[in-house]
Amino acid sequence: MSLPPLPMLHPQPASLAPSPVRPKVLQVITSLNLGGAEEVALSLTERLHDTCDFSVFAVMGVSSTDIGRDMQWRLWKLGVPVHTGTSLDMKAGGAIVAGQRLRQLLRHQPPDVLHLHTDIPDSTYAASTLFGADAPGMRVLRTIHNTTLWPKWKRVGGWVERRLTRAEVVGVSPDSLESLHRFREAQHLPRLSAAQCRVVYNGVAGGMDTAAQRPARPPGPVRILFAGRLEPQKGADLLPAILERAAQLTPLDARVQIYGHGSLAAPLHRWAAEGRVRWPVVVGAPVPQLAARLSDFDVVLMPSRFEGLAMLALEAAMAGIPLVGTQIAGLRELFAPDYDLLTDPEDTEALARCLVRVIEQPDLYRAHALARVPDTEAVFGAAQMAAAYAQLYRGAASPATSITPGGNP
Repeated sequence: MSLPPLPMLHPQPASLAPSPVRPKVLQVITSLNLGGAEEVALSLTERLHDTCDFSVFAVMGVSSTDIGRDMQWRLWKLGVPVHTGTSLDMKAGGAIVAGQRLRQLLRHQPPDVLHLHTDIPDSTYAASTLFGADAPGMRVLRTIHNTTLWPKWKRVGGWVERRLTRAEVVGVSPDSLESLHRFREAQHLPRLSAAQCRVVYNGVAGGMDTAAQRPARPPGPVRILFAGRLEPQKGADLLPAILERAAQLTPLDARVQIYGHGSLAAPLHRWAAEGRVRWPVVVGAPVPQLAARLSDFDVVLMPSRFEGLAMLALEAAMAGIPLVGTQIAGLRELFAPDYDLLTDPEDTEALARCLVRVIEQPDLYRAHALARVPDTEAVFGAAQMAAAYAQLYRGAASPATSITPGGNP
């Protein structure tokens, strides 16, 4: 059966052939939609487009949300072509269809580097190997964005890992890289060699100037933000218990803004409408480029069960916003050992009490957060991340050396 033509959004006019020193990099992401992995891919494309020729393959297409449209616009402005895979569910044949379309693209426009971000891109590339071999010299680079891999698809994950054994691997933190080793061990697969594995911390824009220019906190209720996928991984199911308990523990007022979408959106909308917490709670869709609006809030609430290296937490740290979260890999790396706003996962009582501490002393916690900004920027700035990937794309990184924050291209 022949497939329909490979779809491309915003085809760009032909340009001069790239110089041999400009690697051609194809970023493979799940979709143009809310997600830390997607934001990393776009950030790299924006920061390195002067030195690399980028294109994007969005396995599940472009979301019709404001986030999706904003990402599409950001790529269009750079002249970066966006190819799409399928609208089919991955479990209902979508992986095979997307894999075949990816193979068509690799056959007709072979990149120098194929950069895979997370499990759906990994499985799509693995499926594509059923339809042909890679062009000679094409390198496959994976970024591991989480510390819990293949939570629902362990058998599929084992099959994918067997087909990606030779890929170069980047962990967004030491824990995320180690999680891949543990998963492969559980699947009775050999440990990947040190020569093909590196750590490159996620990075975000912002930093000292942004934080220093933040206006003083306006008087009135403390403004609480939760933003992310409304799924159990992010602890979205714990929000009612945390917020109801926090409101019981303090007589002070607060306002709660929840931005996100996912399987828990409808229950959270119903809960907010019931008025079971005395504070006003607004549940809304994700907003594009939220980092630019973080100064509208006094505290970020992040009760995640697992993360890779949480982008929102990084953005909050770079903007000098205190964060109440969990003591998990992907969050604890961002804070000093004496940071007093992290608790055990699922401990709603402890999370509520941490939130109340910020509500009752917002200026104190803001000052502490602002004081940490320079150190955070030095390690987790977007420029550091881009410099490390520039080395990888050019094949200039020593294969036996991890790229750590502060590395130069």
